Amino acid sequence: MPGIVLTLPIVAGKVEAWRRFCQEMSSSRLQMYEASRRRLGITRERLALVETAFRSATVTTLEAQDVGQALGQIITSALPFDCWYREQVQELHGVNLAGYEHFAQPVSPPQNQELLFEWTHSYA
Repeated sequence: MPGIVLTLPIVAGKVEAWRRFCQEMSSSRLQMYEASRRRLGITRERLALVETAFRSATVTTLEAQDVGQALGQIITSALPFDCWYREQVQELHGVNLAGYEHFAQPVSPPQNQELLFEWTHSYA
């Protein structure tokens, strides 16, 4: 399955807010999250926290048949969950998703990461 790995820094002081963001997606917003990802054709998403002596960052892995189309739809969707997701990325990472291609990392995820969220859907 085609995929992409995005590595994004976390804004200083926002690690706990990022943890809450992951928790919200896996609990109170799970149904909206799953509907969004099914609509986008995303079959797997992993969000991992990497903490170094210098700063904290996240490693996001997305898998979809058409990753570019899925990311494009995340960026342009007017649906409430997708808007909320983009707002969280802006607040927690200081990154406007319109420039996502600048953050693509064609390398394996770091070994010292702490996996906080993972979702896989089988279209069986």
